[in-house]
Amino acid sequence: MFFFAGREIAQTEYRRIEASVSKLRKDMPPFGGLDPKFWTAKAFFADLTIPAIIVSLVGITLYLTIK
Repeated sequence: MFFFAGREIAQTEYRRIEASVSKLRKDMPPFGGLDPKFWTAKAFFADLTIPAIIVSLVGITLYLTIK
C-alpha cells in the first residue's frame, strides 16, 4: 500500500517542480508532494486508491485462507 502512495507522492513532486518558476527541486517545500493542488483525480483514484484496496483485499484473503 505504501509503495503506491510513495510512487504517487513522487509524481506529484515532479508536477510541482515543473509548475514552479525556477523548475528546481531545491525551491520545493519539504512536503510539496502532499499539496492537494497538484494531485489529479486519476492519480488519487486509479493509481493510488484502487491498487491499494486490491492489494489489501488480496492480503486479507490470503491471510484468512492460510489461517
